[in-house]
Amino acid sequence: MSKRQRGAVAGVLAMACAWSGAALAQQSNVQLYGLLDTGMLLEKRLDGGKRFGVVSGISGQSRFGVRGSEDLGNGYSVTFQLEGGLLTTTGNSTQGRLFGRQATLGLKGGFGELKMGRQTVFGYSWTPFIASPFGVAWSGNSIGSTFGYKSGDYGADGRLSNAFTYQTPIVGGFEAGIGYSFSTADEQSFGASNNNRVLTAGLRYTNGPLKAALTYERLDPIKDSNKRKAQNYQFALSYDFGPVRLFSGYNEQRNINLNPAPGYVETGRDKDRAFTVGASIPTGKSGSVMLSYQRAMMSNNGGFAAGYRYQLSKRTNVYVMGNVYSVRNHFIDEKQRKHQFGVGLQHSF
Repeated sequence: MSKRQRGAVAGVLAMACAWSGAALAQQSNVQLYGLLDTGMLLEKRLDGGKRFGVVSGISGQSRFGVRGSEDLGNGYSVTFQLEGGLLTTTGNSTQGRLFGRQATLGLKGGFGELKMGRQTVFGYSWTPFIASPFGVAWSGNSIGSTFGYKSGDYGADGRLSNAFTYQTPIVGGFEAGIGYSFSTADEQSFGASNNNRVLTAGLRYTNGPLKAALTYERLDPIKDSNKRKAQNYQFALSYDFGPVRLFSGYNEQRNINLNPAPGYVETGRDKDRAFTVGASIPTGKSGSVMLSYQRAMMSNNGGFAAGYRYQLSKRTNVYVMGNVYSVRNHFIDEKQRKHQFGVGLQHSF
């Protein structure tokens, strides 16, 4: 092969390498995913009535979504996620919109990740799963029964529209995050005084058997000046001892506008404190028992919960759950009890 031919071949190889590198940098990854959860639930309500029937989303809200990323090269990528809740009992959408659970577009790299759109506060996405084996799901077993992240002061069910969040890279197991909603309503009105704002922030540690998180939310009711400037502090700590993982959490709400206990705010209260303790105990390779107790100390709201999950496969499990829960109705100063018992089937894809 002549020197000229060798130069031509080298040039073609160089162009091919450059083209393949550019093509690799522009590769996209798109995934369709979801979770379907349906069961039978027996519930005795606070007013003495009973309900029994097919229920959607006992141990986890049924949902569907699409997520993906595009590699931009040099360690950077664009990410997106669209996720909507649904009822398997009727097929209807939850949250009153197609992608009510999440709708974000973001940029990820060595600096961390920045996301914009509809997303959850850190008090929803970080502390509950460390504070309780039931996290934000399992109906009345959820710590949302006493903790303030989903009260509605910080977006319906702890979800913010018109928001951005930033999460740092994980360093030595630590990561931090901060977020801000420019308007808790669906529309962003002209004029700063026409929009209620929410700040959310958190610090999390996940390394080995120890997990911990501290989160904070604050409502700035600029538009609704009759509301209080609500604040929500949550702390969670858990440790996996092998035979059992123990969970604990503490919540303090200040200047609250909304509370799970009927009449609590309306009768002049504006503070509440709650705690939870729990355990998750593996039973063989495929099963686990979950137990918890939670109590909102000032509104006198909470109770015991238990659950069992058995994995039929990597994506499918069956479960049984129950709770004994009490709520003080502050309008009439009377404690009322609620009982739940349910069984169900869950499949993810």
